[in-house]
Amino acid sequence: MPLLSKPYSLIVAAFLFGSAVAPLSAQKGTYDPAAVPRGKEAFGPACGFCHGLSARGGDGGPDLARSLFVMGDDHGKQLGEILKTGRNGMPAFPDLTPSQVSDMASFLHERVEAARARESATPPNIIVGDAKDGLAYFNGAGKCSGCHSATGDLKGIASRFEPVALQDRFLSPRAGGGRGGRGGGPNRAAKTVKVTPPNGPAVTGTLMSVSDFAVTLRESDGNRRTFTREGDVPKVEITDPLQAHYDLLRRITDKDIHNLTAYLVTLK
Repeated sequence: MPLLSKPYSLIVAAFLFGSAVAPLSAQKGTYDPAAVPRGKEAFGPACGFCHGLSARGGDGGPDLARSLFVMGDDHGKQLGEILKTGRNGMPAFPDLTPSQVSDMASFLHERVEAARARESATPPNIIVGDAKDGLAYFNGAGKCSGCHSATGDLKGIASRFEPVALQDRFLSPRAGGGRGGRGGGPNRAAKTVKVTPPNGPAVTGTLMSVSDFAVTLRESDGNRRTFTREGDVPKVEITDPLQAHYDLLRRITDKDIHNLTAYLVTLK
């Protein structure tokens, strides 16, 4: 059965933890198995809201299991430096202890090795649903046809993606490639934000980061602006073009997932 992972939000510079296959010289591949559970426990509250609780990517944060930076880390040394100071939109975590950093490094290296094992294994056959029922779900209860079309944006999609990737794209749209911008064009999946100060005009743009204390956006001209927050001031309104996918996760069943996947693989 597919595992549903619900992403959480914070924008982190993709080039810092960029997903790619690292050269062998950069792949340390060692970790303390006993430290993995402790590392996962420390990783969740500190990083899970951005990178997902399993470190496989979240709402704005890349998949750390395929990160060159993580692959090249040596027992938490490099990770510790970044976690202590932050970099390029990623916040600093100066209160993490050396043992917590070491445990988190073990957890992330375990994630890297698990990802390699999955990629080297023969993919399971996930086309076990009924394509006709999938079409009915697409046009009916799934409400997919409200945004997508088999003759429009989804035309030929099964020729571009394997079944597993197709399924991942509607279950985890942002982690599965929704961050966009790969070709340098506009990111149609990016969140937008409208900030309305108490004494001034509203400012809109692409959401870069948001917390209880500040919100940063990029305006259409490329200018970055940061507003400090105190409670509900200024008013912050965030729009996520992928929200329908996250709403879908709350109601879709395993049967619906299999049927919808079976239908999507027919769109060649």
